[in-house]
Amino acid sequence: MKLIRWILGLFVLGYGLGCQAASPPPPTNVAENPNYTPILFVHGLGLNASTWNNAIAHFQAQGYPSSYLLALDIKPNDEINITAAEKFIAPAIESLLQQAAETARQAGIDPPQKVDIIAHSMGAVSTRWYIAQMRPERVRTWIAVAGANYGTNALCPYPGPANQEMCPAFATSQRDSFVQIALNGTPSAPTDPSPYSIGTNPPNLPTIPPDRERCIAYFTVRIDPDRWIKPEDSAQLPGSGMPNLQLPRHFPAQETSPGNYLFQKPVDHDPLPQDRDFLQLASYLIEQVDQNLDTLCP
Repeated sequence: MKLIRWILGLFVLGYGLGCQAASPPPPTNVAENPNYTPILFVHGLGLNASTWNNAIAHFQAQGYPSSYLLALDIKPNDEINITAAEKFIAPAIESLLQQAAETARQAGIDPPQKVDIIAHSMGAVSTRWYIAQMRPERVRTWIAVAGANYGTNALCPYPGPANQEMCPAFATSQRDSFVQIALNGTPSAPTDPSPYSIGTNPPNLPTIPPDRERCIAYFTVRIDPDRWIKPEDSAQLPGSGMPNLQLPRHFPAQETSPGNYLFQKPVDHDPLPQDRDFLQLASYLIEQVDQNLDTLCP
């Protein structure tokens, strides 16, 4: 039984084998638009790039060139966050920008210098490490889908360094989770969990403000209940959001604090990144960044 639970912890973490959501409509004849910002999609632990098949089709249908969309495969898919950021996410972003640059040059426009990131589950933590510790100037928008931003108690029963990095939720000691402490700090010594954000941190948190090179819009989307993110409010991230951004009423999501959205459909942890309404929400947030970020950055 222990062996079965251990295997389950490794292979469903992403975190949970859920049913595939219905595929979005096939791409239409929308002309490709190389003025978009490229998007990197990062899966959760135990999953793979196929998490984002619906997302790739969705954004292609909106006119994103295929060279502007990259779903990353982290191998092994139970890699710890720092290694995932350094070995996979960092080179993937450079590769994505290189392939997008060729498309942009062919269209006679300047090549993009930043990417948008949509990350699922523990992929949210890996990409936050990339932002906070490596190349924040490479990121424009960050959207976490059921992200384990402050860890999760659901992984505490499972061995393995990646599982234990997430345990316990809201870690307070580096003996519990160096990654959590480095990104979030402790109650007595907090850090800015969303550095260079255009959002506003609560008064109890320090702030690393945006500047000309590093200016990022953060957003989170969570579900409740979420069997793999416990407690569910671990998925929220202070400093998220954008000034004066209001979500249209037709989206099945509630903004419970700035930039943190509670998805209000009966969808499980794994299928959430594939859900049509979530993808429409992600598109809307990126569209708002397109329209407003330049005026909000120093």
